[in-house]
Parts: sequence; structure tokens; C-alpha cells
Amino acid sequence: MNSRERVFAVLDGKIPDRVPVLAQVGDHAGIIDGLTFDVMYKDAQRAADAHLKALNRYKYDSVAIQVEPSWPVVEACGGVIFYPSDKYPWITKNPILTEEDIKKFEMPDFAKAPGSKVMVEGTRILAESTDVPVGAYVTGPFTFSMQLFPYESFIKSVRNKEFIHALIQKSTEIVNAYAQALREAGASFLVICEHDLQMFSPVTMAELFLPYLKQVLTYKYNILHLCGKVESHMEVNGGVLANMDKLHMVSLGHHTDMLKFKKKYAGKLGFAGNLDHIVFLPQASPDEVEEKCGEIICAAKEGGQYMLSPGCEITADVPPENVEAMMRAAEKFGRYE
Repeated sequence: MNSRERVFAVLDGKIPDRVPVLAQVGDHAGIIDGLTFDVMYKDAQRAADAHLKALNRYKYDSVAIQVEPSWPVVEACGGVIFYPSDKYPWITKNPILTEEDIKKFEMPDFAKAPGSKVMVEGTRILAESTDVPVGAYVTGPFTFSMQLFPYESFIKSVRNKEFIHALIQKSTEIVNAYAQALREAGASFLVICEHDLQMFSPVTMAELFLPYLKQVLTYKYNILHLCGKVESHMEVNGGVLANMDKLHMVSLGHHTDMLKFKKKYAGKLGFAGNLDHIVFLPQASPDEVEEKCGEIICAAKEGGQYMLSPGCEITADVPPENVEAMMRAAEKFGRYE
């Protein structure tokens, strides 16, 4: 199998030739190519070239122009973003501050708006330049609503149900429009990144996230990425996710017992992740990474429906040798007889 066949076999619930690697490489690709952080958000060609070089070096099974997608989209929506050369960007002004802002919001053209057009154009370059599947990474509607609207204000307003639902609904519409722009550029699967559900209860997840998740499952293949400590969220809401039409896979970090949920929802929902990207992947030796990835693969690959992946983005401080060790582990331990 090639990478495209391998990835889509797993998402279709079939057994591939080996476990695919969903590497989730973001700015790491630029850093190892000698670029500064800001270039990865301002120059589509140079960013895409860096990702193509990283793909050729590591040979993982999918590629995306960016894994943390929120800042350019917030900027397109009227926010203000600071792009430093030596670290990740951050939002300095949120575009939505009042209920009136929600009502008068006009959807930008993400293929032309400042910031997001680099992501769209970069996705197009990748899709035209490689045969591996190109992912569309979007911030999920719950987390993205806290980037449209300030975090602290969101938390203070969470009991104002009418306002919060209106905000998340608008966030959902924006996420869908951006995902559509990436699909038109050539992306073939969607990853919905919910970084901040871990800050709220499983009950809040059920009320303020799940109804909107259904609306953003707009691709043929859809993956939900849940960051951090979400064991209880999966305990309470895993069954809903497993029975949700068009949701193929959930990506989890090392804080959550992925194997337990993979066994529980076998045949209904695939899983990715479980590799510590925060401390272990940047600091371990290549041999330790290969061994740990082997352990995860051997425990999770039975029955298919699994991709090896870090718990979130492979960051700029991860040694290239450790990414190479991930790939060795996939080849060594991930083969199906």
C-alpha cells in the first residue's frame, strides 16, 4: 500500500499493510529547514516547501500546511495577531466582543483574506506536489469560539446560554467555511482540534460541543482531536462519539487511556495518538522513542482502526532523530501479517 491507501483503509475500518503515522508536523518542518516561525504563516510557498522536505525526510503518511490553525482564521475574521519570529503567534485583539458583533459578522473569503490565504494556498501547493493525503486542520467550534471571544469573558458568560450558543453557532459557521476553502484547495480529510474542552466538564462537552460537532463533520473522512486530560469526557460522551455519523477517528494524548476506549468502541470508532509530545518526545533518546512507539503500536494495532500519532503537534524542539525513530517503530512493529 502507499500512504493514501493506508490512511484511508484505516479510516474505512479496514486492515492496512502497516499502522499509518499521523505525524502532525507543524512549525517543526520550518525550523529544521532554517525558517523562522513567522515565515510559516506569511509565505505559502516557503512553508509548503519546508513541509515537502520534512515529508521526504521522515516519510510519514499524511501532511498538512499547519497543525495549529486558529491564528490565521482569527485574523481573517477581524482579529489582530502578533507573529514573532522566535515563537508561536498569539491573538492580541479578538474580533467578537458583543452579541451585536455576532449579528453583524460577515464571513470573509478565506482564500483571499490576510493570514488564511497562506494556509489555503499552502494546502493547494501540497495537494499538487505529493500523493500522500493532505489534511485540513481546523480549530473546533467550541475552542474557536474562545478565540473569537476572549477566554476570560467566555468563562464569565458561560451561563448566558443564549449568547454562548449564538457565539458557538457562529464559530461553527466560520469553521465550516474555512474547512470548505481547504477542501477546495485539495485537502482530503478533516481534523477538528478541540484544545480547550479539557478545561470544562463532560456535561459542558455534551451541551456546548457535541451538537455543533455534528455540523462540522463535512468531509468524507473526519477526525476529532481532543487535547489533554479528557478521560472523563470520553467516559461520559464516548458512546455518542462512537455512534456519530461521519466521525471516523478520535485522536488522544498520553493522559487518556486510549486502549480502553479503542477496545470499547471497536468496529465503531478508530483512534490515534497516546504518544507524549510534551516532555517525552522532545527529551527522550531516539532508542527510547522507538521502544515507546513500539509498545503503543503493539498494544493498539489489533483489529486495525489505529494510527500512530503524538498527542498533539510535533513541536519545533523535537529532535529530527526522534521523528525518524517514530517511523522506524511503525515499520518495525506496525506491520500486519
